[in-house]
Amino acid sequence: MESKMFRDPALERHFTGHTGNITQLRFSPDGHQIATSAMDATVILWNLKQAARCIRFASHSAAVYGVSWSPKGNFIASCSQDRTVKIWEPKVRGVSGEFLAHSKPVRSVDFDPTGQLLLTASDDKAVKLWRVSRRQFISSFAQQNNWVRAAKFSPNGKLIASVSDDKSLRIYEVSTGECVRTFTEERAAPRQVAWHPWGNMVAVALSCNRIKVFDVVNSQLLQLYVVHSAPVNDLAFHPSGNFLLSGSDDKTIRILDLLEGRPIYTLTGHTDAVNAVAFTQDGNKFATAGSDRQLLIWESNLHTYDASQFEEKSLSTSCCDTSSSSKISLGANSKASNDLSIRIDPRESLAYRALDEHFQVVDSQHSKHQTPLGSSNCATKLSGPKLSGRSEPKLSLELKSNYTTPFFN
Repeated sequence: MESKMFRDPALERHFTGHTGNITQLRFSPDGHQIATSAMDATVILWNLKQAARCIRFASHSAAVYGVSWSPKGNFIASCSQDRTVKIWEPKVRGVSGEFLAHSKPVRSVDFDPTGQLLLTASDDKAVKLWRVSRRQFISSFAQQNNWVRAAKFSPNGKLIASVSDDKSLRIYEVSTGECVRTFTEERAAPRQVAWHPWGNMVAVALSCNRIKVFDVVNSQLLQLYVVHSAPVNDLAFHPSGNFLLSGSDDKTIRILDLLEGRPIYTLTGHTDAVNAVAFTQDGNKFATAGSDRQLLIWESNLHTYDASQFEEKSLSTSCCDTSSSSKISLGANSKASNDLSIRIDPRESLAYRALDEHFQVVDSQHSKHQTPLGSSNCATKLSGPKLSGRSEPKLSLELKSNYTTPFFN
């Protein structure tokens, strides 16, 4: 009797609505909504439970580069080329506040696990820490020598990882402001950074087409992947910590099996650069978006993945279509590159053809006179419970393929 094969990722929904390139996307904590930022100076809030409605937040005066949800899902922060950060309720008539955060465009914004602190990164070469309820500046991390592309809190909120055009990845302690680790890249500048769910590793997307995974505790390069043919723009760890999702200027999305050290899926469907990728908190779905202004929602099905069946399945799908919802084949250059990843093209699927474009776009009605975030009507909403601690098991990343390099001292 044949063993039952694992299920592949499959496209679930397909949206368009932005008039400019999508720059970032984030799922709400409950996974029911997605916030996307774009070069058209707007943030769109997509309600996945109500397919016919989305909210457009158009308060920024220039391109919006990043978005972040508060841990409780009651606020969204957005950052822009207009140098401001805006914090707003995800409602049509929700309260909104703003502050001038930097002297140059703000590239990245991130809530800490408590929802009380906010992290911003800017072209002014600084990373800044803010107290949300008072819009109060706390401290600055300004050791970078060029634009800071992104800065992210670690899962426990005690560390910060930032990447800069000075070709560095820096790790800071929040409590002291001290830079405790510095990793430098000779080839090209990093574009994005993501923390592993256990908080002991980070992945970096590089403009030299590479992905690197670092051990921040032991200051080691753990893995190197060369699976894209153009700069890598964004990446995200699956909540299990076993998979990594990436998007690139080469118009593809890759899913990497970190335990086996190999790419397992190549997803197509975007017609231009893929700028943003993200998982839901349970890992059951992920979303991708980019310069083609498309937002694609996928079922990950990674909870069914079985590494022992991968080679058998990848070879079997090279000559036939095994999915009712997606076209699957081997990577085009699989022989030359030894890339056995399963290729999924959703453009012939029903989900792709059934474009959700006939929804109602509702513009948010934020007051021109911004409500102070420290006022009584919303201050209590801006604080959330601290995440409970949990044991952090060690991850054994055994390197098994040409896509990774040995551990570096």
